[in-house]
Amino acid sequence: MASKDNKIRNWLLYGALPLGIVTLVVVLRLFVLIPFRANTHTMEPKIRQGAWALALRGKTPHRGDVVLLQVQEVTGDRRHHQLVLGRVIGLPGDSVELLEGKPYINARPLKDYRAQRTQESYALRVPRRGGTYTLSPRSLVVYRTALVREERLGLARDRRERLGTDTSTWIEKLRRDPRRTFYRDYYWVLIDQPSQAPDSRHLGIIPSEAIEGVVLFAL
Repeated sequence: MASKDNKIRNWLLYGALPLGIVTLVVVLRLFVLIPFRANTHTMEPKIRQGAWALALRGKTPHRGDVVLLQVQEVTGDRRHHQLVLGRVIGLPGDSVELLEGKPYINARPLKDYRAQRTQESYALRVPRRGGTYTLSPRSLVVYRTALVREERLGLARDRRERLGTDTSTWIEKLRRDPRRTFYRDYYWVLIDQPSQAPDSRHLGIIPSEAIEGVVLFAL
């Protein structure tokens, strides 16, 4: 009996336990946690270049959170995806303003996380799922990429709302009806080192599906 008990204990200790730990790590890695190493200066001093960090999948970002984004880059005829870091400034439905370099959210001053202040000025509304907004030729600079992706995904339920993927025809369609409904939640994401890499100023609004995870900590 003692020999049998020892075999069970040994199997639990050297077989089942390590297997369970490995399985847990794999499950966490695939579905819950994203370990990564920062390879740029974009979020310094919060996350230094070369630091190891951990992001949590599926967590709804809050304003001020650092997130791991998947963005698409085009090199010649090739398209590839890259993971980059950024800080959530505007949430779905927010009004975002940058006046002489100072950020405002919903007409209230926002803490400026950036290491260097830029002197640009702009104002926009961050779309939320199901929200209808009046577009202008100027605002298309911010919304264009998101609208093209929604068109390609066929998200518009009403054919009258569809702009098509040929952006050269958009201006005339918007003259007839400037209102458009968005079918995904979006965010406005900036980096802490504005001169180091592109962010929403260049990429436009960021769909929620592009946010891979919210960064928990960095070492």
